[in-house]
Amino acid sequence: MSNSSKLVVTSFVFQRNFLPLFLVQFLAAFNDNLYKNAMVMLIAFQFSQSGEQTGLYITLAAGLFILPFFLFSSIAGQLADHFPKSILIRKIQLAEIFIMATGSVGFLTMQVEWLFIALFLMGTQSAFFGPIKYSILPEVLDENHLLRGNAWFSGSTFIAILLGTITGGSLVLMDTGTVVISVLVLVLAVLGYLVSLLVPQTQQACLSVQIDKNIVRSTWQMVKFSTQYKQAFFAVLAISWFWFIGATLLSQIPTFVKYTLQANEQVVIAFLTLFSVGIALGAGLASQLFKKKLTLMFHPWMLVLMSVFLLLSVFLGKTLAVQPLETTSNLVGLMAFLSLWPQNLSLVFMFALALVGGAYIVPLYTHLQIKTPEASRARMVAVNNILNALLMVLSSLLIMLGFLFDLSLPSMLLILGVFNLLMAVWFVRNVRIHNEVVI
Repeated sequence: MSNSSKLVVTSFVFQRNFLPLFLVQFLAAFNDNLYKNAMVMLIAFQFSQSGEQTGLYITLAAGLFILPFFLFSSIAGQLADHFPKSILIRKIQLAEIFIMATGSVGFLTMQVEWLFIALFLMGTQSAFFGPIKYSILPEVLDENHLLRGNAWFSGSTFIAILLGTITGGSLVLMDTGTVVISVLVLVLAVLGYLVSLLVPQTQQACLSVQIDKNIVRSTWQMVKFSTQYKQAFFAVLAISWFWFIGATLLSQIPTFVKYTLQANEQVVIAFLTLFSVGIALGAGLASQLFKKKLTLMFHPWMLVLMSVFLLLSVFLGKTLAVQPLETTSNLVGLMAFLSLWPQNLSLVFMFALALVGGAYIVPLYTHLQIKTPEASRARMVAVNNILNALLMVLSSLLIMLGFLFDLSLPSMLLILGVFNLLMAVWFVRNVRIHNEVVI
């Protein structure tokens, strides 16, 4: 990258109207993932005693975090289109302090019920922040910078996942790890609120938007309303499918690593780390590839590549699980796993899948924003969150059903890869070369 390009990127990130918003969403994402990954590691390596129990607990945790997006996104979208988004951001960040206090009680007392309650509340807070996060970007950035802003948001979200994964997974299993995590999530919540005070004041978007508190009615009407913007709604469907895949992989990597690869928590962290880095790098790559012309014509091939990399990763991993796991002392460490050829390539292919996924998601978010009128943008993002949540909860339910019927995780991941190929065909049939949607 040339010196002039670096200066442009630096000046963009440190813009007064972008930096506080960027930091708020980054801190929120980091804190969420710090908490979630600390909780997942406790479940996987202390609370549960079998692969099935681990898979069920972790899937339940994923479902509880995602469920509020389906329940409350319609109200969140209406609020974000009605009230100034900057005021809502401050109120939401204030709520995070009290939510993390609940989670701290769970860590300190080692009561899984408190941990699950806080996780659900975290999901609720994120559901109200989501429509604001992406709908406010076109208000603070011009269209020429929108793709770059989405790339920074998407990429930094997964860097936050990376840092949360490393920090939460590394600290919580230490002797005083639960105490450290309890203090850290509270400190980050307070810091996020203080930074939210620096977000520039935004205008009230649309006074005519009514707040319908009937969750079922408002959700249905909002989804129905969003279908009139066909190109934006198509982007919503394509994004939702990506999160179906992402939710499945992120929630099941600990189980896949422990019981299929027969490896320890160091390898879990390595997989989650490379997955997060891959998404971030892919998002940055998209901002460069599509900066002159936003196009969706390459997305079907991206889906094909994601399936290929997933299938290769699972096939290589299955060759390692030659016998049932008897004790956790048999788990392979990171250095030993990296020396297992060709099974170690499963890590490389998972990274490649994430890289393509990052490049896939950023143009779709930008497409959604551009093709939706400003007065309806937050509600369209809310619909995106609703359908994302619906498919992510469906992912959790299908994984739980698979475990209940003794279907192995590698088999379920192979099925996922095949269905992703079918989605590539759907994508080709519904998008012309010039990106007009034909639904």
